[in-house]
Amino acid sequence: MLDIEGFNLFIKDYFLNNKIEDLEFALKFDDIKKNKAKKLAPIIKENIDYIIKEFYEYNLNNDKIKKYFKGHAEIERLMKVNQKYFEYIFSGPFDIEYYKEKIKIGYMHYIRSIPNDAYLASLGNLNSILNKLWQNKFTDVIELFEAQSITSDLLFIEIYFTVNTYYTFIEKKLSDEKTKMKEILDNMQDCYFIINKDLMTSDVVSKSCLHIFNNDISGRNIIEVFDELEVSKKDIFILSIKQYFENIFNLESIFNMLPGTIEVKNKTIKMSYTPILDSDKKPHKIIICCSDITEHIKKQKFLEEYHTKNLTIIEIIKKRTEFDQILKEIAVKNVTLLDCDDITIGKNILFEYKNYFSKFALSNIATLTHNLELELLEKEKNEKFNAKEFFSISCCMISDLLKKFLEENYEILGIPS
Repeated sequence: MLDIEGFNLFIKDYFLNNKIEDLEFALKFDDIKKNKAKKLAPIIKENIDYIIKEFYEYNLNNDKIKKYFKGHAEIERLMKVNQKYFEYIFSGPFDIEYYKEKIKIGYMHYIRSIPNDAYLASLGNLNSILNKLWQNKFTDVIELFEAQSITSDLLFIEIYFTVNTYYTFIEKKLSDEKTKMKEILDNMQDCYFIINKDLMTSDVVSKSCLHIFNNDISGRNIIEVFDELEVSKKDIFILSIKQYFENIFNLESIFNMLPGTIEVKNKTIKMSYTPILDSDKKPHKIIICCSDITEHIKKQKFLEEYHTKNLTIIEIIKKRTEFDQILKEIAVKNVTLLDCDDITIGKNILFEYKNYFSKFALSNIATLTHNLELELLEKEKNEKFNAKEFFSISCCMISDLLKKFLEENYEILGIPS
């Protein structure tokens, strides 16, 4: 739902905290580039029918993108808007209103739940269309390179403002949900059980305990219950409960040790604790309140992974030439690694791979490579260690993950696996 007041406040705060000069400096967008862009604007205008035709032909035949268009009338409206906007990207004026337009696009993507992979694929398509146009217009190699380079710069600026805005509102929504969740969790008393000094649970527990634990835990030894349920952090939990009743340490230390969450059969359970003291102020019982926050954690994890993935793609788009060069170097080094029996050479290649993947935030491949390095440190101590077999398997594992990433993002990056 549109929140005009909230969005206008965001725009106002954004440009109060971010001067255009500073943003352009960070984006390396100077007057020289602006003038080069303006010279290309008339060519965009002259060929806008071709650009629009190619742009929407791709979008409307792409299953991931076309589902976000709501009928023929909207397509016609967007085509008219982009007939002017595509020229505007190059012509400017590069003032505050110019950058506001990009922020508005990011906000509308958030409102309509258009994912960034669909947006980036669409923008990647526009980049390809424009580069083909420049190839037809410029025979001079230097002029062609400059046109393609400024196109990449301008589309990266689109990505920068649009995606940042999209994630700002996604994170705000998540933050609001966390606040609501906390309010609910802080006041929930319907799922609880009591542990006595003998570590037996009370005979009376709330009905929700059966739902959360999928087990009747009433009147049972808590150690046996947690063993049976294969609860994570059970050792620290049991130790803390025992020390609570032993009354050796102060309560604050004990409650700091008690886990805030546990995992129970693929569920994430939030735990809160209330002491029950006897007349001498010594621990007598403890009340434990539980809440199932599994779905909230899953949603949070999904958003974090989605955010990381898009940052990786943006970084690759921004440094596409460098990334292409790295892929070529990896292809060459893979030939060596597949048949490598020299530990020093293999070790150096793995180290270089880790740096490559880390640079472009390909964290899962970088982590795999790092783990292989650690495994190599242990294996090379063994005289019977088969280095050739290790490096061949390592090469295949790394290549498979890289291939999977390129296949999943082919429509956006256009890089064959």
